[in-house]
Amino acid sequence: MAEKQTVEQVVEEYCTLLRRRQIEGSLNNAKKTADILRTLITSKRHPDAATLIEDVRSVGNRIQNAKPVEFSIGNVVRRVLHIIREEAKDNSKDGLTENPRSVHSRTTPEISRPSQSALSAALDREGLNHKGTSNLASLFDVATGGAVHNTDCLAVPHVDPSANPSNSFTGGGSLRGGGLVSSGANNNANAANEGGDGESITSVSQSATRARGKQGGRSTWRGRHEVIEAVNELIDELDLIQRALVDCSVEHIHYNEVILTYGHSETTFSFLRNARQGRDFQVVVAEGAPTFAGHRMARRLADAGVQATLIADSAVYAMMARANKVLVGAHAVLANGGIIAPVGMHLVALAARRHQIPFVVLVGLHKLSPLFPHDPEVMYNEFRSPEEVLDFDALGESFEQQEALLNGMLYGGGGGGGGGGGG
Repeated sequence: MAEKQTVEQVVEEYCTLLRRRQIEGSLNNAKKTADILRTLITSKRHPDAATLIEDVRSVGNRIQNAKPVEFSIGNVVRRVLHIIREEAKDNSKDGLTENPRSVHSRTTPEISRPSQSALSAALDREGLNHKGTSNLASLFDVATGGAVHNTDCLAVPHVDPSANPSNSFTGGGSLRGGGLVSSGANNNANAANEGGDGESITSVSQSATRARGKQGGRSTWRGRHEVIEAVNELIDELDLIQRALVDCSVEHIHYNEVILTYGHSETTFSFLRNARQGRDFQVVVAEGAPTFAGHRMARRLADAGVQATLIADSAVYAMMARANKVLVGAHAVLANGGIIAPVGMHLVALAARRHQIPFVVLVGLHKLSPLFPHDPEVMYNEFRSPEEVLDFDALGESFEQQEALLNGMLYGGGGGGGGGGGG
């Protein structure tokens, strides 16, 4: 119970940080989400894949609802759910392969079984027809013509309905508006029937099956370790994903090219800085009003030894004719190929299209979203404090000027003298 509360505390703390916007950046949120899901999987024992999927989906919903506009969170949750489903599917296939009796009972039902008299005669010849507990392995050996000689094949296959590929969790999970929605069909009854028919064997095997089922309810799902390893690989992939983008920068930037970028992007900055080691080129940075993030971008590029020129946003169309390509970052890439980017990026894209300039968006795989831009259930924007655009001091001064103007209009009457007196 303490472990579960610890996971709950970690999730709640992360959700609080998201609501307060104290964690910024898609990559940072993706890493943190993957780490929390790994903690959930390792700290809690899940008897089957369905229970694990339910817990992962529940935690993913809570984190995504804390910041619906951060699509990388939902992308990581979908990736982990896909890992669990694939592992459950592999375990189900392995269970059917290891038990030929289950496969034989479904593929060749009741056709090659001999009659009861012939079976008794065969048992008398083999000396196996005892009144006590019979040897079920030898019985099955005789009934199948001696094709099976292993007693392990008589064990009823314990196939968990939740670990069957025809279950509801095998359907792809999608995240819409901050909630994960399962799109698979629920076939628990069919999955239970595929686990083996207990009426076709003796009561001894039925008792063993029931005991094994009770024990399995208290144990941990056998695919848990493989899922943990896959999640660790996902975290390692997130750690190296930006480096993989940066390493190929020299292949995309040539000598004496003019690169135009907009605002500030950490991925774009690392990309251009790495290309500077083997190429000489010039970067034109649009300032990105009203946040003016381009000022920071131009300063960092200059400090890294890259020739950078800062221009106003209104000069983007004029400078586009001299640019060889446009390199920008994005918050997310949607299913139709569109991007979610800072305000003003659309004008840059239109200018690049008018001048037929390549428009390159630098993003990692964690930013690829299966959502469409016109989904009414998804919020694609975020309402932030106006202080980032207009300082409160400047806003206060404007209110004072407006108040003075209103006073002059209300109490000044028709003449300026009256207005002055009223002031």
